[in-house]
Amino acid sequence: MSRTFFKQSILSRLATSKQKRNMGFTLIELLVALFIGSVITGALLFMVVKLLETNQREAARSDTQREVQMAVDYISRDLREAVYVYDGNCLVADSTTVNTSQNCTGLLNYLPAPIASGTSTLPVLAFWKVEDLPQKLKDACSNKATAFSKSDPLPPDVTGVPCISRRMYTLVVYTLDWTTSTSEIWKGKARIKRYNLPQFTESSAGAAGTQPAVTQGWLYPAGENTGFNYWPKDKNYTATLGYQNPATATNANNQVLLDYIDMNQLTGNDVTCPDNDYVLTPNSAISSKRRGFYVCVKGRESNGTLNQEVVVRLQGNASGRPGVSSNSNVPLPLETRVLTRGVLNKNI
Repeated sequence: MSRTFFKQSILSRLATSKQKRNMGFTLIELLVALFIGSVITGALLFMVVKLLETNQREAARSDTQREVQMAVDYISRDLREAVYVYDGNCLVADSTTVNTSQNCTGLLNYLPAPIASGTSTLPVLAFWKVEDLPQKLKDACSNKATAFSKSDPLPPDVTGVPCISRRMYTLVVYTLDWTTSTSEIWKGKARIKRYNLPQFTESSAGAAGTQPAVTQGWLYPAGENTGFNYWPKDKNYTATLGYQNPATATNANNQVLLDYIDMNQLTGNDVTCPDNDYVLTPNSAISSKRRGFYVCVKGRESNGTLNQEVVVRLQGNASGRPGVSSNSNVPLPLETRVLTRGVLNKNI
């Protein structure tokens, strides 16, 4: 009998075990497993999203820093060819002001709107440089080369054109602009623009047999009676004959160099130049402490007879780029020092 009982007990246990296996997981077990799986999956997804956001943010920083470096390099190359750089003492905003103590007439008084008077534009760096004549005028000079060996009046095509050197003076002004517009394609807190006022443009030549048109607002800056610091007046601070106010700046001569520039207003202690020989430009009188872009100028008082030194400080800001909130602040400062290499006494 014991053998029969033992056999039945084993069979009963096997039947019970088989029945349990056929029953599967309970609902509680499934819910627990689902919760644990969701937590693990959510954590992994969160990590992936954070990694993607970090990668996008770092990409935005890298793009901004690369573009700022390119802009600094461009401005540096431009500055090396300068023959005269204005400092903060000569960038006066008041149209009635003549800074006689600094021998300046105030460049801002003779720049087109909105560069000089815009509520969201700040002129920062201004200088004169020497550039090649437009190709059309070079060709006209070549075609009329024999006329320069005669005493007769020059043909109209080359009258007033510096055909001997084939070079001309051009005024260049870099500005910090924080204009906001729904149609504005440029992004970021602010942008840098480059305005230029050359003696001639490609369209100056006009029809054959006509005198090339000088750009409105341009006047020779290195004459016997005047100088770069007095421009466009003479050394007595009186108007020079033939001067006309410059035409309104357009996209053709006032182009955006770089956007995503910072424009935070800094305190006076945050803005310094290397030493007392440098002049902060623009100065605090007209800057409103918007220092995303400013320079320190040395040697302006030489009036171009000596090469000048300029420290350029530019601060980009990745705010507004993909992956970076427009309310965030991601400053990226860069600085360079440039020694101008232009020469004043050129026969142009």
